[in-house]
Amino acid sequence: LDCFPTVGPSGLFGAIRFLTHSLEIVQEGYEKHKTGVFKVADLTHRWTVVLNRSHLDDIGRASDTELSFGEAANENIQVQYTLSPAILHDMYHNSILRSQLTRNLGAVYPDIRNELVVAFEETLDLKADEWKSITAIEMIRNVVCRISNRTFVGLPLCRDPEWVDLNTQLTVAVVKEGALLMWLPKFIRPLASKWITRRTERISRAARQLESIIKDRQRHMKEYGKEWSDKPNDLLQWCMDKGRENSVDQLAVRMMAINFAAIQVRGFAQALYILAMDPQYAEMLREEVETIVKEHGWTKEALTHMRKIDSFLKEVQRFEGPAVLVGVPRKVLQDAKLSDGTVIPKGTFVSLPTYAIHHDHDIYEHPDVFDPLRFVRLEDTKQGPEARFQLVAVSRDSLTFGFGKSACPGRFFAGVVMKSILAHVVVEYDVKLDEGTSPHQKSIRFGAHLVPNPATRIVFRKRGA
Repeated sequence: LDCFPTVGPSGLFGAIRFLTHSLEIVQEGYEKHKTGVFKVADLTHRWTVVLNRSHLDDIGRASDTELSFGEAANENIQVQYTLSPAILHDMYHNSILRSQLTRNLGAVYPDIRNELVVAFEETLDLKADEWKSITAIEMIRNVVCRISNRTFVGLPLCRDPEWVDLNTQLTVAVVKEGALLMWLPKFIRPLASKWITRRTERISRAARQLESIIKDRQRHMKEYGKEWSDKPNDLLQWCMDKGRENSVDQLAVRMMAINFAAIQVRGFAQALYILAMDPQYAEMLREEVETIVKEHGWTKEALTHMRKIDSFLKEVQRFEGPAVLVGVPRKVLQDAKLSDGTVIPKGTFVSLPTYAIHHDHDIYEHPDVFDPLRFVRLEDTKQGPEARFQLVAVSRDSLTFGFGKSACPGRFFAGVVMKSILAHVVVEYDVKLDEGTSPHQKSIRFGAHLVPNPATRIVFRKRGA
């Protein structure tokens, strides 16, 4: 890597400085090397090579045996120790997310909508005309977990407090445990994981919750084959139909892994913070939602007509970033030659400067201004294919859901959930920032990560109460 220019200090001092000055370091590299690559020192890997936007086609074409998303993700969260080696070596659930879940969104939407309404009512528990302050990210994580699991495992488990607690805590626990293991030499990790992780306990808890459900379904499958009356139409059943895993423990781990990916609420937490800071946004969105729901009801079809809702959420993702300053991570498994002749050596970690791309003046007009209707206008002016500007679209200018073959397989489900939640909030509630919360405290930057401030509190009141 000596032939690549270094941005920021190198060595341990550079890695430490990257923790607090990552935005400035990556931005400097992006501006200096828009037609090349550069490397930055960080604490997770000795070096990260940052590619430029012109290399997106290389990433899109590369197979997972060349530039591996799975290996990069495993390095960051140590999947084989925090979840299971089976998840690392066989991610068959991704094909189910891409195909069956996406195809069935219309069929399962009534369940999504029902769980959303009940989850908000029970989580907020608002009295008449009461303003209630709540930690936003915890509330949203709980709601998203319940909505997702209504589609993953169905009623009544999706509402079980122990199941919800297990899966909402999972997202934080796996990241922390993976980060600790990543610092250790590889030969120590198998032994250290027994003390650092709570993987065995998590699997036991999940298996206890799922055992009776799985065994009952297995009895029906044995007796009736692939079809029977009232057969569940959920992700657990689709995995069971696949037949790749049969034991309760295996399926429990699979459900936890899917939950880990699904309950990433940073995007919607940021949307809620921005909504609470400016009531004009809520008024604008509410008018659209009420008009469309009056005609189409609360349906998946209605969501497709909510262009302002879609644009607002996409602008939040662009403006705040997809939780990282450098994203679309890959590990180079064999020396990779890019289209411009650049050779990235085996073992290197590469990323794209996602935040810098999303704030590039050559790509977006006034990129440092939050503009909720930005993507509505881009659709209306026909600046490219209309689908390119939708929330779930993956393009060279919008990298929130990744890029290429490893783009998020569940993004269509995530889009439906996010739009449904935002539409429900603006119609049913008044929201504002808690008096003790500063508008400048909505995000925390740590190294390459840009995440919602977990201490931020939002005040809710039921509208029309």
